[in-house]
Formats: sequence, C-alpha cells, structure tokens
Amino acid sequence: MRSANTTDYVVILIYLALMMLVGLYVVRFNKGSSEYFRGGNRVPWLVAGLSSFMSGFSAWTFTGAAGVAYRFGIAAIGLYVGNALSFLLGYFIFATLWRRSRVTTVMEYLSARYGLFTHQTFSWAMIIFQLFTSASMLYGLSLFVATACSFPVTATILIAGGIILFYCVIGGLWAVVVADFLQASILLPFCIVLGFASLIKVGGFASMWHHLPPEMKTIHWTGDFGLMYLGCWAIMVSFGYNTSAMAQRYFSVENESAAKKISLLCFGLFLLGGAVWFLPPMAMRIVYPDLHALYPAMANPSEASYVVASLTFLPHGLIGIMLASMFSSTMANLSANFNLKAAILSKDIYQKLFRPAASEHELLLIGGLMTVLVGGATVILAAIMAARGESIFHVMLVFNTLISVSYGPPALLGLAFRRTPWWSGLASFATGLTLGMLGDFVYHWTFVQQILYVVPPSFAVFFLSRVFDRKEWPERTELFLRLNTPVDPKELEETPDHSAPIFRFLSRTVGGIGLASLLLLMHTPASERGMVLAFSGITLAVAVSLAYLSPNASDTA
Repeated sequence: MRSANTTDYVVILIYLALMMLVGLYVVRFNKGSSEYFRGGNRVPWLVAGLSSFMSGFSAWTFTGAAGVAYRFGIAAIGLYVGNALSFLLGYFIFATLWRRSRVTTVMEYLSARYGLFTHQTFSWAMIIFQLFTSASMLYGLSLFVATACSFPVTATILIAGGIILFYCVIGGLWAVVVADFLQASILLPFCIVLGFASLIKVGGFASMWHHLPPEMKTIHWTGDFGLMYLGCWAIMVSFGYNTSAMAQRYFSVENESAAKKISLLCFGLFLLGGAVWFLPPMAMRIVYPDLHALYPAMANPSEASYVVASLTFLPHGLIGIMLASMFSSTMANLSANFNLKAAILSKDIYQKLFRPAASEHELLLIGGLMTVLVGGATVILAAIMAARGESIFHVMLVFNTLISVSYGPPALLGLAFRRTPWWSGLASFATGLTLGMLGDFVYHWTFVQQILYVVPPSFAVFFLSRVFDRKEWPERTELFLRLNTPVDPKELEETPDHSAPIFRFLSRTVGGIGLASLLLLMHTPASERGMVLAFSGITLAVAVSLAYLSPNASDTA
C-alpha cells in the first residue's frame, strides 16, 4: 500500500491555491448583503444544484459513511437512496415555496411566519447545534488526511479551517457555490475512476459480490441499517435537505423553475453517488478484511477504508487528487454552513436586535466578521473531538438527528400550512428538542426510536395548535401572499446577471484542471496511466459542456 509523496503534496497545494483564487475572483460580485448571502438571486441553477449536492456530504462520506459500507455493505447505498428521495419533496413542494418566499435567510422566513421570539430561539439553537456537525466534518477531513499523509490531526484542522475561512469571508455565497462547482468537477471524475479501479482490482462486480460476507449483501427489516433504519433515515434527511443551507440554494436562483431543477439534479446525483461511492470500501473488505491490524491505534479503523482503497489502487498524483477531493467535499459543506450561520448572525440577530438601520456596507463587514467567529469556533470543537477520538459517524448522526427532528417539522410545515398560531412553531420545536435530547442523553434511544418517538409528537403539536388560531397578523399575511405569487422576472431587472462570466470562469478553470492532470502521466507507470487519462477525459468533457452552456458567449467578464 502506498503513502502520499511529493507529487501528491504538490497537487494538494495547487488545489488549495485554486480555492483562494475563487474567493478573489468572485469578490467583484458582492455589492451588498443580498449578493453576499443569496447571490442576488442570480446564481445559475446548475451551479446552485451542484453546490447543494456538494453541501449534502463531506469527508464524513469518505470516513464515517465509508465505515458503514465496509461493515454493512449495501445498506450504505440505502442511505444515499434516502438522500435522493428527500429531494423529490423539494421538487414537488418546497423548492417552489422557498423561492417564492423571497427571503435572504431561512430565519427571516421564520420571523414572518412565527414572530421574532421564535425566530431568535431557532437562530441560536441552529448555530449551536450546527457548530458540532461542522466540527465533525472538519474532524473527518483531518482523520482522512492524517491517515494518508501522517500529518498531525490538529495541524490539518487549523490549515483546512483557515483556507475555508479565507474564501468564505471575502467571497460570500458566490465563493461558496463557485468553489463547490469546481470541487464537484474534481470529486465526481475521481470517484468514478476509483470505483471502476476498485472493481477491476477485485475481479469485477460479480467477483466482489461473491467474496463479500453474506451479512454485507442483505438488508434486514430491523437492526442497524435495516429497512426500518433506512426508512427513518429518509425521514430525517428530508427535513435537513429541504431547510437550512439547501433552502438557501433554492432562493438564490432566478425563479421557481430553476429551484426545481436543483432538486432534480441532486436527486440524480445522489442516486449515482449511491451506486459509485461505496464500491471502494466494500472492495476493501475483500482486500483487507481486518483494518484494525493496519491501524491498531485508530479508534474506528473501518472509517479509514476509503483512504486505504485510494492508497492501494491509485497512482501518485491521483492520490493527491483524492486528498484534494476530501478537502473539496468538506470545504463545500463547511463553507455552506459558515455562510448560512454568518447570515443568521448578521441579518437575523445583529440587524434585527441591534442595528435595524445598518447599511449594506456595514452588513458586509459584519458578515465577514461573523464568518470568522463561526469558523474559529468550529476549528476549536474539531480539535477537541480529535483529541477525544470520537466516532465521526456517531457525532454526525446525533446532532443531525437533533437538528432535523426539532427544527425541521415547524420550518417545513409552516411553509405549507397557514392556519396555526404564532407559537405553533416554537411549541413543535420545543417538543422535538426536548424529546430528542432526552432520547440521546438520558434514555439512549436508538436512531429508529429517536425518529419514531420524536417526529409524530412534533407533528401532532403543530397540527393541534390549529384549533387556537384566532387571528391574522400582517407579517404572516404578507408571507403567504408572496408564497402564492409566482416570481416575476421584472423583480430582478435591477440585479446584474453574472451567469456568462461565471460559466466562462468555470469552463476555463475546469479545463485547466483536466489539462494539468495530464502532467501526472510523466510520473505514472504505464500500467496505471489509463486511470489518469480517464480522470482527465471526464474533467475535460465537463469543461467543454460548460463552454456550451454559457448563456451569453459574447459577454465579457
């Protein structure tokens, strides 16, 4: 098994420089808080869709979820099928509603729907809980890189966190979505190449299936990652993938049609991901059936299965691209969360409570400062998790579930159902949060129990509150007027359209990545050059497609 060498480190450094270039390039598009936090509603749907997809996973996919694939086999694919199905809810219901809401943050919607007190409660709770999920993502990245490169975990956390903060602070949402697109352009070709390489090395799919232990080829009704578990997973992620950072993508595009295309794109990509992502860790179960023997000091060695597959099957250079892909996926998710939390702190707390008359320039400065504060807290928490040797999958599951079952029901139900009193959202949230915390920290419920015992009472409290809806209030009236009114193209007449220069920048940059990867052929053995050529070919095909998709080829950047 290989380890990363100088070629791989050079690839990583070039990639990190590219991410900082993105922040410098898109800073020109930020003229005020609308552009900084929602792209002025001018983000192309393809860019926003790939950003949503990239925000849906992180290095957790290649550590925590890879550990599930290594231990439980095809059940891990069921997790991604659940992710895909959650976007169908977005397509049929929530994408249109979020775009019509015409808000800058989800919390702004909550203020109109439920009032300022509920809005502030949700804001603080979201920030606190998502700090833990963001920290676990950064911890997952550090574990992955430390395994491949023998880097100190804490140093990796500090370096990666600093780079993400750089392009988020100066570029806002534009930097997030453009960087996400570039990261997807690296990640998707790489994962396809590694998936096929893994199959070839173990003799093809039929051979891999024959040699896998029986428990990895079946899914039971009950137990860990059984059908009931996967069904509850689909319910949980349906809340997460239709609120927060995902909702922000829906209202960053021009109209409802563009928002629905985001959902369809993510639906297809998650199905593809489920078919490709987990082949390498399952192949590793055949090649290295006991990873604990390889990494005896690691608390959860199965979570290193994806990096071991990369080090086993790939030539140098592509190993560097693998590590860059891990940076890509985690940066995508963390940058989205940093921008979202900075938007909440700036627009929903600072402006609402302290500076209602704050200028756009002031909000830009505060947005950058809040991004730094959120990022710094995330880095500190990640370092603490690393020191404690926490399980990445467990931490993600606990806090994602808490957020989803408490925040998700009132946030989504409030969009679709009008006749509930102002306190209905807070009551539903309090019910979900109280039961969820009791289940996690007192009674130690299983994941299935958490969903079955918490979600129905949260729904029941929300719908029973309809009995007490006695009067209308102006903010709710205005919100539902917007929700019932399709977006008129005239609403964006004063907002500049940056689609042409963005697509041109993406096409040239992705093409540059594809061509530069051909340089790896000089250091790659003849028997492994096919993998480099495949990666380069897929990347160049994406670049050509983007050139044709550019809406106004005659425009200048």
